[in-house]
Amino acid sequence: MGATDRDILAYLGYPEATLLGAGGEACVYALDDARVVRILRAGAVVAAAEQRASLMAEIKTGARHLTFQVPSVDRVETLNGRVFSIEPRLFGQPVSQLLGSVSGTERTKLLNDYLDTAGQIKTISVDRPGYGPLLGGQGLHTTDWTGFLRVRLERSLACCPADLRPAVAAMRHLELPEPFRPALVHMDYFPANVLAHGSTVSAVLDFGASTIKGDSRMEAWSAVAYLDREISPEVTDTDRALAMGWLAEHNLTAHYPNARRWLAAYWSFATDDLALMAWCRRILDSR
Repeated sequence: MGATDRDILAYLGYPEATLLGAGGEACVYALDDARVVRILRAGAVVAAAEQRASLMAEIKTGARHLTFQVPSVDRVETLNGRVFSIEPRLFGQPVSQLLGSVSGTERTKLLNDYLDTAGQIKTISVDRPGYGPLLGGQGLHTTDWTGFLRVRLERSLACCPADLRPAVAAMRHLELPEPFRPALVHMDYFPANVLAHGSTVSAVLDFGASTIKGDSRMEAWSAVAYLDREISPEVTDTDRALAMGWLAEHNLTAHYPNARRWLAAYWSFATDDLALMAWCRRILDSR
């Protein structure tokens, strides 16, 4: 039997480490003020963790001009079959937590910085040809954006719940514009994956399995779409109206409805995330 999270924490000398977050890929615990341990789910392999570490190093180099931090990896280790990495602890509180308490001008500034930061991710230089995932994704790399949208949708269609397949299949011919060039797109940029200090974003977390080279506009569209109530219950209707206004200011509203529908079809594979699946169902049912 493989090591448990508690076994790993005890091995590292931090048996009472605080859980900072848990997702489909890993759980993250604070070791101290400067470091965290990211413990991958059972079944993860060292090679995948090392590939992620290399990508994080590449993204960190490409983000040197930006004011917010991005993840990096100090080392990858194993204990009785479980893979984990030691990483610098990034500074700030999740925007999702802050939105539960801030109001007025500070709230408006925080939301605007959340949105503006999404618009800056495209400036992170990562050298990859074409469109597709930066980690894995065999069979998902294409020379054009439309091609990626379609092959990625087919992958989700093969994994989504049976009752959603007709709605996901209907997205096959959904139209989105072709960008001039591919750019880095986080694709999982939402308030819980963004840290801030006061009203200023201090770090963007969880570049990884979802991160792609794609249309940079998808970052803005997804950052707004993920403010919907199922994914971000701390966000108010007033906040969402502000976000839609931000899209309008950047001439990004015309294709937003189709982008949101594609995102719902894309995430339909994530059946272990009940909130996300509720969002997918609502968006796909709204046609």
